[in-house]
Amino acid sequence: MTPHRPRTATARTAWRAGDIDEAARLAASAGDERLPILADLVRGRLEEALTRYDGLRRRPRALDRPIADAWLHLDQPGRACEHLCRRHRRIPPHLALRRDHPMTVEAAGPVELPFADHPLAPYLPAVAATLNGRHTLLHLDTGGTFLVMGPERAAEAGIVSVPNGRSFHGVTSVSARTGLVGELNLGGTVLTNVPVDILPTLTGPQDLVIMGTCLLRRFLSTIDTPAARLLLAPRGSAVPPGGTRMPFRLWGDHFMYAAGGYGERDLTFFVDSGLVQLLEDGGTLRQAAVLASRSQYRSWGLAPGELSGTHLRAARPLRLGPLEQDGHLLSIAPGRRTPWSELGGVKVDGLLSQAFLARYAWTLDFDRHEYTFRPGHT
Repeated sequence: MTPHRPRTATARTAWRAGDIDEAARLAASAGDERLPILADLVRGRLEEALTRYDGLRRRPRALDRPIADAWLHLDQPGRACEHLCRRHRRIPPHLALRRDHPMTVEAAGPVELPFADHPLAPYLPAVAATLNGRHTLLHLDTGGTFLVMGPERAAEAGIVSVPNGRSFHGVTSVSARTGLVGELNLGGTVLTNVPVDILPTLTGPQDLVIMGTCLLRRFLSTIDTPAARLLLAPRGSAVPPGGTRMPFRLWGDHFMYAAGGYGERDLTFFVDSGLVQLLEDGGTLRQAAVLASRSQYRSWGLAPGELSGTHLRAARPLRLGPLEQDGHLLSIAPGRRTPWSELGGVKVDGLLSQAFLARYAWTLDFDRHEYTFRPGHT
């Protein structure tokens, strides 16, 4: 066994636990070239990651898609296509579409979008927009990509789409297509060629249009649920002083995760504001704050007897960074695993929803990969 092997194993253990900084430090000291690249990517240090990747003598296949995602985050879909063509001799149709019709953003300054009146507004806030000339409500969901809608909506908006493999709607795997919205107007901020994922399950009662993380990251975005508004400032704008700041990590195109906990146990949460599971609790309906599988809850220290139903009330406080809240409902997902049980090799312990986030005005700063939470003022 070489001297570096124990440090490499320790680095991977730290990575799996979500301690990205420590994993990168240990991996670098052990001569592991792959893990520091991934660490730079999830921390938003994209240029550094690409420089490291260019310096590799052997480029593992496991980095192919993360490097393509880095080029996409830098708004260079052409470079993402070139990279995948070199590695796989093919370009996915949805990426060729983005390459040939790059997205643009024209923002004269900050905009404030009040939350719209909608039955789901307390659980899944929405803002008004104009989409290809049609007035549309966009529901805010940090578990989504750019825009997400069903096939009927896409047809009404005249969106031509191409196949894009499979995606998840909640915990359900569905076939997906991707197209482009020609023009999206958000309070005077105009975006063109906005990617839209089309999922067949967004129909009937779920016929909603989702605005996700990939779109929010084009701005310094603040979701202020207590004041019922979405604030969009240009990227690079200053975050107001004060508040509680904490880092988040970004895997793939839109999966944000951050350190949290349950009681004294440290956990990693997928931060997904779009979970709308309304559960009966003492004669009233309440939104679940967490979705996790039984095996995930058992890893929190919950006993099997507590997990016999579809949900339970949290016996200990939930945490996100230093923020702590009591009395939430925990929803139990079917099956042994959830689609986000692991993000890039990081063990994820559950999905944290709007039920927790709604108490704050929270700012998503994608330049620093940092959240800022402030107590809401109505």
